[in-house]
Amino acid sequence: MKPPVICIVGKSKRMKLMIMQELISKLKARGLRVGALKYHKHGDFEIDIEGKDTWKYANAGADTVAIISSVKFAVIKKANSKPEIDDIIEKHFTDCNIVLADGFTLSDKPRIIVIDSEEDIELFKRGCELVAVIDKNVGREDISGLVNKVVRFCCL
Repeated sequence: MKPPVICIVGKSKRMKLMIMQELISKLKARGLRVGALKYHKHGDFEIDIEGKDTWKYANAGADTVAIISSVKFAVIKKANSKPEIDDIIEKHFTDCNIVLADGFTLSDKPRIIVIDSEEDIELFKRGCELVAVIDKNVGREDISGLVNKVVRFCCL
């Protein structure tokens, strides 16, 4: 079963990161399994370490590379086109109770908007359901109210 997805969108990278971290931590403290998804709008990215075996496999042309240990695994897959958020969730996040997605401003998913000004609400809403609107100056101490909104919104 696909978990609910909430996108954290806005201009302030620092605040989106802080909100993601705090939400993950506080939702985990409630016993929930939380997935985190990041949209990288700058094209190619590297999460592997240059010179390591998996990096060498990818540089040799492998379309999919995986690394597995006794406690975790990672798969790096070349994409012929931009993967859709629903496909990624369906394939990799079904064991989660909720997925928080940093970015994905073009998706149709519900969102938390981090605003610099009131104009940002319409800029980032794009017809999607709003979970919350957060001022970029919110402090970590104000996040518990947001956690409660997220839990209620997702019926967790």
